[in-house]
Amino acid sequence: MHDPAPSAKPVTADPALPAADALPALAFADADGAARWVKSLLVTSVTPLYDAVRGQLRAVTAADFSPRERATIAEVLREQVAHLHTELARRYAGKPQPAVERETDAAEQAISLWHGLWDQYSACLKPLLEGDAELQGVKAKLLQRGLYVGKQLVIVYGLARRVPPPTLWQELHAYYRLAELLDCAVTAVSDDLMSHAVGISCYSTYAHAILIGMADPCGMSVRQIELTDRWLGQWARKMFPYTQQRETEGPVLVMDLDSSVPGWLAAASPASVTPSMRFGYPGKLATSVRGRLKRLASGATPAELQLGHDTSLETSQTLLTRLDEHWYEPPAPAEDAVHDTLELCAGGVQVAYFRVGGRTFDRQDPLGRLSFQGAQHLQTLGALTDYDRYKEDAEKNWPWEAWQGECSARGAHLARREDTRYRWFLDQLVVIRDHERTRVGYVTRVAVGMPFEFSLSLVAWLGTPRTLAVRPSSVAFSEELPMPAVLLAGGAGVPASLVVPPRTFNPGRVLRSMDAGPERKLRLTKLLQRGGDFERVAFEES
Repeated sequence: MHDPAPSAKPVTADPALPAADALPALAFADADGAARWVKSLLVTSVTPLYDAVRGQLRAVTAADFSPRERATIAEVLREQVAHLHTELARRYAGKPQPAVERETDAAEQAISLWHGLWDQYSACLKPLLEGDAELQGVKAKLLQRGLYVGKQLVIVYGLARRVPPPTLWQELHAYYRLAELLDCAVTAVSDDLMSHAVGISCYSTYAHAILIGMADPCGMSVRQIELTDRWLGQWARKMFPYTQQRETEGPVLVMDLDSSVPGWLAAASPASVTPSMRFGYPGKLATSVRGRLKRLASGATPAELQLGHDTSLETSQTLLTRLDEHWYEPPAPAEDAVHDTLELCAGGVQVAYFRVGGRTFDRQDPLGRLSFQGAQHLQTLGALTDYDRYKEDAEKNWPWEAWQGECSARGAHLARREDTRYRWFLDQLVVIRDHERTRVGYVTRVAVGMPFEFSLSLVAWLGTPRTLAVRPSSVAFSEELPMPAVLLAGGAGVPASLVVPPRTFNPGRVLRSMDAGPERKLRLTKLLQRGGDFERVAFEES
């Protein structure tokens, strides 16, 4: 095993802390004083509360406390940091990217808080290695708390749609290496901040962080991240990081304590092994996940399966399926994947209607016909009567953007270093154009990396898209407004579907086409997908 001493005190960087800030005065002299100070905080507004807590964390970092006292103060402040994180997350979690200033500030503050807390635990590691007598009885709890903070930072970055920096994983690996070195990786500890958790230890908290990272939070909704964190409180102990390879028929989760990534799934044990590698076998985890999927399909409720009383059947099935794919199915590259440049355009169904059909949608007359006076005026100018009076503005407001990456028939993984005009979010409708065709799909992952770079993953629907102007059949004597739609012809066993604006679907609702030619009546039968700015529905034609 490599000597862990050089990594004994991970170096934390606080990106939200200006170097020139004046150090605030310390408000307490010991852990009891810190507890009284926390109870005295009557500030309800998030920003003043952040300033107070972050200021005291900085003051504690600079103060000369004994290692045991510092660890106890960190324990006192940890609950307040967790509370503040929850409040700050309301401002930044899951927001479209690039984020606006208020959202960016909130994310930076959350990151800064957790780093400030991590500094306290990291300052205790050197004395712990040197045999500080006061720390020997709490070494497992001290290291577990450091791993917990690292796990929370993984969540913060995911909620902010950011790729965690390599240093975060390096520090998490360093903490776990110390837990192994000090022979306390499996020692049970208590942790009131990890609700519904079972069998908490350094190894389970480390596995918890690794598995969240492997699930790729940048491709998950805020709700999915919260549920995964909660479920892993019960399941993380099912995956132990072994130092030696074991016989297995399934994939192996390889973690390298010298690396700057959480780990990777391999179809079989690697042939080349280094002493820093650890091997996790997610078979038990997969059995738990797949068993629940099977029971949900047979009629069990999420509450019966300890998934929570506050989650729906559909939400549970979707998330469990995703977790199974990320934890137990090694990724296989698409056979037809090539590196290419795609042009993207986003903005909802109306934008898709314009980019697919070549003309803007006019609620007054979707066919673009002019009034008698308008037609007469254009004829005097020698213009055509099918003039699209909004096209120039549409071209300017909804431009094509060039993105590069791995592309296939079913989707793409793209990146862009230049500024983007659009704000990207999960399940967003997107129009995709290459040198051969124009397709329609949706966003499955949004991430901002370092250095400044946007990353998107897309799924493209099968079928050639075609625009369709429709009007819902009215009830009574009310006349409903026309709406834009995109018709996906389907193919290869995939039925035709219709992409419509949000809140359009209602079982049995009839949409009448308004295009030239015979009228078509489309009766909506099933909601196939609810996106952030669209619905995709199945229909029957009559």
